[in-house]
Amino acid sequence: MKPWIPILLGAALVAGCAAPALASSPQNYQDEQNRQANTQAYSAGYTQGQADARNHNPRNDQPGSAWVSNGDQLAYTQGYDSGYDNILTRAEVPPAAANLPPSDQQAKQFGYQDGLAAGRHDAMKGDKFKPEDHDLYKNGLHGWTTALGTKDQFKQLYREAFVKGYEEGFRGTGPR
Repeated sequence: MKPWIPILLGAALVAGCAAPALASSPQNYQDEQNRQANTQAYSAGYTQGQADARNHNPRNDQPGSAWVSNGDQLAYTQGYDSGYDNILTRAEVPPAAANLPPSDQQAKQFGYQDGLAAGRHDAMKGDKFKPEDHDLYKNGLHGWTTALGTKDQFKQLYREAFVKGYEEGFRGTGPR
């Protein structure tokens, strides 16, 4: 065997292992940007929904021109609906989350409100009861920031609250 072949094979192996890591970095960065934009859109919608409900304005969940991607528009609309409904029901934080640390409260609040809106939406459309089919449930990170702890802990609390909110929204037993 020629002495340079093992060196060549070793270099090819190192390059082959490094390529996926390098290729995934831009995607991870893009995913993080999308998550942040969706969170900002949701927050903007939530704030506007609360303002409209407080001022007794009719619902207008149409996102403004600042939210151009489909994901941002959906996040804005869901945030608006949650914010509007929140003021109407005075349910700022789901009761089970009231005595939790702020990071856990936020996970449960986002999960519950998102689930409530999704459950109501599915019931109005005549869809089957399937909270786990929703993208927000699958992702489980809506509202998460690094200041709120680990992603895994946030996801667990978010998903538990999402299912509870979804069930109440779907069955019509949640706050109105």
